[in-house]
Amino acid sequence: MHSGSLESVASVVREAKEIVVFSGAGLSADSGIPTFRDGATGLWNKVDPDEVASIEGFLRNPERVWNWLLQLKKLVDERQPNAGHQALARLQEICRAKQLTVITQNIDGYHSPAGNAPVLEVHGTIHRLRCQQRCGFSADWEQSAAEPFRCPRCGAPVRPDLVLFGEMLDEEVFAAAETCSMTADLFFCVGTSFTVQPAALLPVWAKRAGATVVEVNPHPTSLSALADYSIRSGASEFFTALSAKLAARQA
Repeated sequence: MHSGSLESVASVVREAKEIVVFSGAGLSADSGIPTFRDGATGLWNKVDPDEVASIEGFLRNPERVWNWLLQLKKLVDERQPNAGHQALARLQEICRAKQLTVITQNIDGYHSPAGNAPVLEVHGTIHRLRCQQRCGFSADWEQSAAEPFRCPRCGAPVRPDLVLFGEMLDEEVFAAAETCSMTADLFFCVGTSFTVQPAALLPVWAKRAGATVVEVNPHPTSLSALADYSIRSGASEFFTALSAKLAARQA
């Protein structure tokens, strides 16, 4: 990580009034949550995503999808937010006079307990259940709910409240994410490969609307050429250093 880039980004943070942090699976990988595209090991090993993580798979065999996602929830519950989440929370604390919104593709729910708010979960959460027909029923997903069941209100299937492959995003949540992106002065992209649509369009829209776009990723992505700063670093390292620099200036 180049010190000049760090100082330049710190200067942009100081001037910004509205900041968005857009996070992907790479941020949670440090907590031990396997990513789909690095799925040679762990939960994604030897499974067909269409069978265990798609809406077609759920409608065809809800027990299989339920059981697989319950394994994922168990793993998430056994892990915790990592230093990257905590560094982002520290950044938000330092920038409390500004509007800082987290938009995440992750379903693990780690941002909120780390201290970030508000958080827009564009792909939903592993921790909540909802009615398939969206009649209004929702509930926390306890480990005791080991099998699929019917909605107590309307009788439709109950399912995890996350976006399965083949589904549209929640229109209200994504509209809020789009609005934040279009009004941001500074848009951080953290640990995402920018291959999942339409969420991958958010930094593009932010850039077109005039935001400074900062990519933080150990590896180049399709966004790298578009970003104003493309920083080869993990989230923990970069945001810890950025927060320290900003805090030192305020002291």
